[in-house]
Amino acid sequence: MHRALSRFSSRLTASVTALTLSVGLSTALPTTASAGQLDSKTTFLGVEGDGDKVQALSDALRWELGQRGRDDGRTMSLAELEMTMGCGDDDIGCYAQGGQSLGSEELVYATLTKSGAGWKVQVTTIDVASGKVAKTISRDLTDKDLSESTVSATANSLLNELYEVKATDSDKPPEDDTVVVPPPPQDEVDEPEPREGALVWGPYSPRPTWKKVGLGVTGGLTVAALGAAIGTTVAIGNNGPIRKDLLAAAADSLTDGKPGNDVDPNSTQDLCQLARTPPDPNKPNEVTNAAVTKVCIKADNVATAATISWVATGVFAVATVAFTVLLFVHKKTPAVEAMRKRSIRFGAAPVGGGGFMAGGGMKF
Repeated sequence: MHRALSRFSSRLTASVTALTLSVGLSTALPTTASAGQLDSKTTFLGVEGDGDKVQALSDALRWELGQRGRDDGRTMSLAELEMTMGCGDDDIGCYAQGGQSLGSEELVYATLTKSGAGWKVQVTTIDVASGKVAKTISRDLTDKDLSESTVSATANSLLNELYEVKATDSDKPPEDDTVVVPPPPQDEVDEPEPREGALVWGPYSPRPTWKKVGLGVTGGLTVAALGAAIGTTVAIGNNGPIRKDLLAAAADSLTDGKPGNDVDPNSTQDLCQLARTPPDPNKPNEVTNAAVTKVCIKADNVATAATISWVATGVFAVATVAFTVLLFVHKKTPAVEAMRKRSIRFGAAPVGGGGFMAGGGMKF
């Protein structure tokens, strides 16, 4: 399958972090008791392709896998796995090695490509233990199949075909004379459908390249400006090199044999003011000591640079925070909104002695 090189570079920032967190992540999603559904350590690697329909299908497949008790909760993409493990395109053996590193039993990923007026989807599952493709299915889809109202049903149908879900005898009702009276219908309060396109906060994938580039550039400029601000501030400090040059120039004025340009380095007055004072009131353009004045001019320039650097640090820091916020702000999609309503959440934290402690939860 073809994936543009730009998708690899756009994921470079998150690839190492994703692998580190995913190695320690172990959490259970809710299971639904129905035919063909088994608990499994399945890592879903997302859907490769371009456009909003790719993200919508990816969210729907992940949700359906979670409902079947298969998704282990990791959010690593296929591109990130390839980059981290150094795999080539369709290198199934390499993918399986990555799955072993993640502690997975199977890997599931899909591709969605434009095909005429519709779309072509291919879903593949890899058995990590054998290092082979367990099954691959392909299907032609229409825009309607990927619409907001039907994408969940499409994802469910694809997974049914992938896992060959069929009814078994245990799914059939018992054959006896017992009459089961269904409970009376409950009045349901219709919840308003989430408005597609509204901005929400939270992690999502794939993230736009311009947000990552903006964060990287502003973060780098913040560090550079902060370094310049600290360096110039130290240079003009009481123990800085410019202060030492000023005292040395003042001390030299006492021994150069020119009494008229003396500037006492031990004076409690401003040495630069003493050096810049005209020796003759009628000659305002002259200074008492040119050497000391030269050091004072240098100090003024460095002080100006320090001020500019501190201001730039503040500006770039604000921009860095803004891009960090943008990196977690995205538009609503139906599947993501459904997960939000269930309050599905995951977390990880380092523990003493190495490794991570992970946890998660949801509400019913």
